[in-house]
Amino acid sequence: MKKRKIKKNINNSKIVFIFSLLLIIVIILYTCLNSSIFNSKNIVIEGNKYVDKDYIEKILEIKNDKNIFRYNMNNMEKILLDNKYIESVNIKRVFPDTIKISIIEKEICAILHNNNEYCYIDNEGNFIDEINIDNKDNNIVIVNIDYDLNNLQEIKFKNEENKKRLLYLLECIKEESIYKKIEKIDMMQINSIKMYTKDDIKILLNNDESLKYNISKLSMILYDLQSKRQQGGEIDLTIEKYALYRN
Repeated sequence: MKKRKIKKNINNSKIVFIFSLLLIIVIILYTCLNSSIFNSKNIVIEGNKYVDKDYIEKILEIKNDKNIFRYNMNNMEKILLDNKYIESVNIKRVFPDTIKISIIEKEICAILHNNNEYCYIDNEGNFIDEINIDNKDNNIVIVNIDYDLNNLQEIKFKNEENKKRLLYLLECIKEESIYKKIEKIDMMQINSIKMYTKDDIKILLNNDESLKYNISKLSMILYDLQSKRQQGGEIDLTIEKYALYRN
């Protein structure tokens, strides 16, 4: 009998302990959800260049008097991922009163231009956004090339081989660290490419298998001209094994 009584007391103690623990958890949760200490007074947004901070705060309905535990982080991330400029996003609470939003935007590879249309594309040639040329990013290369933009906002190049050449060309000039020197590329002709630098230098290239080799030569020539503070003129790389510079 005595053992049964002891066992019963132990079981009762466990129940009381569990109930007390649950009650403490409920009190803590209630306090966290309703205390002004945890109101979202600080919003930290990092990684955004093209997506405006005010837009982010508005679309996520972030308010100074809203408790950080009342935000659904997964839903907020899904909302931001619908933005055409955003590649990935991570949102987390930073105690006691901060919402931190870390954004990785899509890499804008070029501005396509055809007639009066301008649009950003990524490094796979996919459409990102139509833009007004007056509001363009001056660090992005403009490319004149024949394409159409359909109702689904998909880019259809008139010549798919030219699309491959364009992406390959952009990759090459980035590898040679001369992307920031180039202002405009003209690929309206199938067999030839014209490029224009920010120093008013015109560059002539063949649109063929020698492209990478010629971009490598071009890199050395541009840096040599820069060291000599030379601006303007024309670099002709269309002659096999030779590079001509005309001032």
